[in-house]
Amino acid sequence: MTGTEVLPFGTAARPALERADANPSWYADADAGAYRAPDAMLSDKMPTLVKGAGYCRPGGNRPLDDDDQVFRRSMKAEVAFRSAIKQGIENPGQVLKGMSPEFAGQFGAFMAAAPANQAMNQLVTQLNSQLSDQLGKSITLTSPLSTGFVPFDLVAPSSLIYPVYSPIRNKLPRSPGQGTSRIRKVITGVSGSQTGPSGGKFVRLAIPELVQSGGAISGASTAVNWPLNLPGTGTQDAVDLTIPYRFWGLSENLSWLAQFSGQGFEDISALANLLLLQEFMLNEEAAHLGATSTALTAPAAPTLTARAANSGESPLTGITTNVFVKVSANTFFGETAVVASGASVAWSTGQVVDVQIAPVAGAQWYTIYATTGSSAGTYHLFAANVGGQMYTLQGALPTTSAQPQASDSGTSSANDQEGLTSVLSGHSAGGIYPSNWQAGYFSQTTGDTLKTSVLNNAFQQLWDGTGNVYGAFRADPAEIIAEGGDVMRLSNDIVQQGAATNYRLFVEQSEVPGVRVGAAVSEFQNPITRSVVRIVVHPWTPQGSAYLMSYTMPFAWSNVSNVVEFVAVQDYLSISWPVIDASFRYSMFLFGSLVVNAPFYCGLIQGIQKSDRSGSIGTWS
Repeated sequence: MTGTEVLPFGTAARPALERADANPSWYADADAGAYRAPDAMLSDKMPTLVKGAGYCRPGGNRPLDDDDQVFRRSMKAEVAFRSAIKQGIENPGQVLKGMSPEFAGQFGAFMAAAPANQAMNQLVTQLNSQLSDQLGKSITLTSPLSTGFVPFDLVAPSSLIYPVYSPIRNKLPRSPGQGTSRIRKVITGVSGSQTGPSGGKFVRLAIPELVQSGGAISGASTAVNWPLNLPGTGTQDAVDLTIPYRFWGLSENLSWLAQFSGQGFEDISALANLLLLQEFMLNEEAAHLGATSTALTAPAAPTLTARAANSGESPLTGITTNVFVKVSANTFFGETAVVASGASVAWSTGQVVDVQIAPVAGAQWYTIYATTGSSAGTYHLFAANVGGQMYTLQGALPTTSAQPQASDSGTSSANDQEGLTSVLSGHSAGGIYPSNWQAGYFSQTTGDTLKTSVLNNAFQQLWDGTGNVYGAFRADPAEIIAEGGDVMRLSNDIVQQGAATNYRLFVEQSEVPGVRVGAAVSEFQNPITRSVVRIVVHPWTPQGSAYLMSYTMPFAWSNVSNVVEFVAVQDYLSISWPVIDASFRYSMFLFGSLVVNAPFYCGLIQGIQKSDRSGSIGTWS
């Protein structure tokens, strides 16, 4: 037969059916062995099976011979066939519901009747088995890979969520310098200034007429009296101010592989340099506050008082007979040792112990260690970051916390500059700075929260120079820098005093939903000078300290541009080092120092409490 054989409608598959009638196992044995799986045989046979669709169209009398139609129809038929089998496996009830009632009643046993259909049952069984195996292999978040077949939602570049606050560094002028130190000739007082070690006392200007007072000029033909009775002279005080420059440095590095592997995500080299700059700024800020080249001294033994616990206090527990306490002083960079013998006090059930700290110049906060017994046992950390002068020991006595330092852990370094705490407290006086070179007002024994009365007292003494060896400079600070909690308590104090003032807040009923609550003090009026003083919350200032800062002199003829300044021979210098191994190295350097030209125009309040006690009310913290 040549060409395409034209067969009557319905006879396209007859030869195969006849072979199946003669040998029911024909389907299973003839071709099935040539295929690795029944579904593969189905895919191969499907194009031949769909050719019969050519007879089904109107007027059709020949199989399909268009390859494109055959391919598309075979694909659709295979997908439909597989979907039907899958539905039959997963939801046979739904399949039965879809059958025609006539078919179910008349041909229900069709698949089991004819031998040819038995062979078809075997084919369907093998297909079902194959599809069941495939359908049974579920893909989950952990199978077949523990990491799952999921996208990795990496956000580029890296997120930098840490704070970079350096308000003092940003605020201070950066003046150029040269050589190895900053040297000034400073006149601290003259007659009538009320300043300087000699007191700058007033002198009487009134004098009698300038008359001759006797005495002859040698060799003159006529006696001439000389000199006239000139007015008296004034007095002056002066000091040499010599501040050595310090060398600063910090480095970061990264490996080649870190840089190479980060391509497409982030430039790690650029990130390293950004981090280096931010780290340098943050640590410069810390140095401006707490650095010193002279080690802090260990605090003397504190004063202890045992008393009955007030309402809201928890009596000490774990105590046997006596309570022993030692205290160390701290800066950002280290902690002092403690004195050999600590203080002790007898204790009774239901009592707490108040600790009065012996303050140390240059300290930023204190650490308290305690123990118990008839004699001192092992001291353990009881409280850290204590900014107030007073602290109440209450609750359970610690038995496993840290023990005191055996030696100074680094409160100073010979390479350090003198920061504001060191200079204003007088810690650096007599060393880097001249004797008594400190704040115009300095108190370590405030023993109270930061409140209006504390600030008013500081402003008054800055103006009057009370207790200052260098006298009264009539200081008028421009800014208060303090810790956030202390500033909050200042706000609370002002609100609490509101009942005693003439200020009242009236809120109408219609305004209630929009009322903003809370109080925040952003400025404080100096009651002496009437100047408005700005309040700044410093993120790194330890609780317990407040700085009253002046930045410029109150008069133009001083030849001192800045009360406090940073003098740099070489400001920030960034170096990318030559590559000598499989890494990139970057460093930043600086050569300069903080210079406090006139500390008497600034103040330092320390020993500020978080809470205070009055009689049998409250507690010390």
